[in-house]
Amino acid sequence: MIEINDKKIYFPLKYEPRDTQIQALNFIKSQILNRKRFFELNISMGIGKSYLVIMFANWYRNYINTNTDVKIDILTNSKVLQNQYLKDFDFIKNYKGKSNYYCQPFDCQCDVGKELCRILKRPCDTCPYDLAKNEWLQSQIGLTNFHLFNTLALFQQDTLKRRNGNVLIIDECQGFESIFSDYLSSKISPNILKKCGIGLKEIETLDDRYISKIKDLNKYIEFLERKLIPILEEKTRQFESSISSSNSKKKIELSGYIQYIESRLLSFKHLFESYKNNPDNIVLESFINKSEKFFSGTELITQHIFVNEYLNDYIFSHYDHVIFMSATILDSKMFSFINGLDESLTCYYDIPTPFLLKNRPIYYLKVGKMNWASKEETFKKQIPWIKKILAKYKNSKGIIHTTNYEIAEWVKENIMDERLLFHETDDKNDILEKHLTSTEPTVLVSPSMIEGISLDDELARFQIILKINYPNLTSVKIKARQKIKPEWYNWRACVSTVQASGRGVRSDDDYCDTFILDSNFSDLLKYNSHILPKYFTDAIKVLKINN
Repeated sequence: MIEINDKKIYFPLKYEPRDTQIQALNFIKSQILNRKRFFELNISMGIGKSYLVIMFANWYRNYINTNTDVKIDILTNSKVLQNQYLKDFDFIKNYKGKSNYYCQPFDCQCDVGKELCRILKRPCDTCPYDLAKNEWLQSQIGLTNFHLFNTLALFQQDTLKRRNGNVLIIDECQGFESIFSDYLSSKISPNILKKCGIGLKEIETLDDRYISKIKDLNKYIEFLERKLIPILEEKTRQFESSISSSNSKKKIELSGYIQYIESRLLSFKHLFESYKNNPDNIVLESFINKSEKFFSGTELITQHIFVNEYLNDYIFSHYDHVIFMSATILDSKMFSFINGLDESLTCYYDIPTPFLLKNRPIYYLKVGKMNWASKEETFKKQIPWIKKILAKYKNSKGIIHTTNYEIAEWVKENIMDERLLFHETDDKNDILEKHLTSTEPTVLVSPSMIEGISLDDELARFQIILKINYPNLTSVKIKARQKIKPEWYNWRACVSTVQASGRGVRSDDDYCDTFILDSNFSDLLKYNSHILPKYFTDAIKVLKINN
C-alpha cells in the first residue's frame, strides 16, 4: 500500500493525492499482482481521473516495469478532453489526426498535403504531423483520441506495433466499443460516391441500376467486388495521372478524392474479412436519403452486431494491461461482454460521486411517454413545461437533451426563444463553442451532447431531458443486438441517462438542476435498479403535476 512518504514517487508534481485516488491505485496495484489484465474502474466525476492516471503511470514505471522504454497510452473520446489532459500535464506527448496540422509547402491541412507529397514524390522534412506522431511513438506517456486510435488499430497496425505500448488507459470508455464498431462499418451513399470524385450522372446510374436493387448482404458484397471497387480503382489511377499537370487548387481537390477512396477500399477489405469469418454477425441496412444537403438516393450500410471478437485481436492484444475508466460502466458483466474481456482476467472497482446531493437534484415530471406512437402527443404536453423551466432559469445557461434531431426540430418550431442554440451534425463544435464563450444565458438544444462535454459552473445551471435515450429499434443492428443480448438494451439506456445527468455538475462547488420529462423513466428505474448508481437514484425527486 502507499505510504505517506512515498507520495512523491506516485505523483512527483505539486499535488496532494486524494484518499479516493490512493485507494483506487492500491486496488489496481493489488490486482496487477493477482495477474489481472483488465481493470474496470467505475469512477464518477470529481474523483480526479486524470491525476489518478498519472499516479498510476509513475507507480507502474517505478515498480512493475522499470524498463526505460515502458510506454503508457491514454485514450479520450474527444479532442476537447485531449486538450484538458495537456492543460494539466504538459509533459504528455499528444497525437491528433492529420487534419489538425498545417502543411506549409502546399498551403493546406496535412491530410491532403501528405497525399500530395506521396503522389508527387516530394519529401517534407518539416511535416508537423510527422513530428507529433514520432514524438508520440517514442514517448513514455502518449495521448490520443478514440477516432485516431481506431484508425491506427484497423488500418495502420504497423504503427501500433512500432509504438509497442505496455498499458492502455481508456478514459470515458463507455463509448469506445461503439466508435470501434462504427469504424468496422461499411457505407455507400450518393454523398460518399461524390466524395470519391464520381460524377452525378454516374452516381444516378449506379443508384438506379444497381444500388437501389440490393436487398441482402450477399448482393452487396457482390456489387462491391464486381462493380464499385473496379470503378474506384480506375478513378484513383485517373486522379493520380492528372495531379502533376494540375494547378494547386486542383491538386488539393484530386488528392482529397484519392485519400477518401483509399479509406473506402480499406473499409471494404475489413468487411470482406469479417464476412468470410463470421457472416452471421453482419447486417445490412438500406434506406432512402431525401435530405436536401445530399444527393437523393439509396444508402447502404453494413454493421457488425457485436465487435467483441475483434477488439482483442486489433487492440487489447497489443498491451499487457488495459484500464477502462468511466462513471457509467455500471454492469461489469455486460461491459466485459461487449468488449470481449476474459472475466477471469478482469476486475471491477467502483467509486461513487463525492458531490453533495443538494447540488445535483433530478426532478422527474411524468408528463407522458415518448414512445414512437405517442411522442408527438407527449411533446405537446412537454411544451408548457419547457417554457416554465426556461422562464425559471431566464438568466442562466443550460442544455436541453432531445435524443434525436426530430425532437430538436420540434423544439425549434414550438419554443420561440432567442436563447436557444441548435446545431446540425457538421456545426456541432461551432455551436458548442458559441455557448461556451457567449456572455448571454444561452441554452444548447442537442441530440448528441449526452456525453463527452463538460458544462462547468455557469455553463449549465439546468438541463432538460425530453426523451430517455433507448437505442433506436428501427435499426436492424439494434434489433439484432436486443435479440441476442436483451439486457444490453436497458443497460445502454441507463448509461446514456446517467451520462446526461452528469453534464452540469463537474466539481465540488458546482450545481445544476436536471429535469426529466419522459414517463419512460419509470420503467428504466423499475427494471434496472440493480445497475443504476445509488448516488443517481438518491438524487431523484418526483414532482406531482396536474394534467
